[in-house]
Amino acid sequence: MIGKKINSVSAVSLSEVKDILKERLDKNEKEVEPTYEQNLTNDYVKKFVKLTPAKTKKLMEDLQKLGFVDERIAIKIADVVPEDLDVLGLVIPKDAPLDESRQKQVLELVLKYSK
Repeated sequence: MIGKKINSVSAVSLSEVKDILKERLDKNEKEVEPTYEQNLTNDYVKKFVKLTPAKTKKLMEDLQKLGFVDERIAIKIADVVPEDLDVLGLVIPKDAPLDESRQKQVLELVLKYSK
């Protein structure tokens, strides 16, 4: 990565990482071998991505429309796709204002997209 320029910094979901990486690997396939880090990241996202990019984006939008889930928490929820309140509680930071009724709302929404 020495000599590479950072164009922008933003939080992205794992499914977006998968798409970005796939695009870069396909574009550079003929020119350059993928780096060690790219290969590790590619293996990781192949293993852990659970939703399509379209579903992930829609889930994140719907979570943010609830009004009490910010972007970074929505990304984490969309990456993990928790199936019960216990797992959801592990994903949500302690400082997030989500009581049990709000967590149930979030979980219902996540379960709708995970099917």
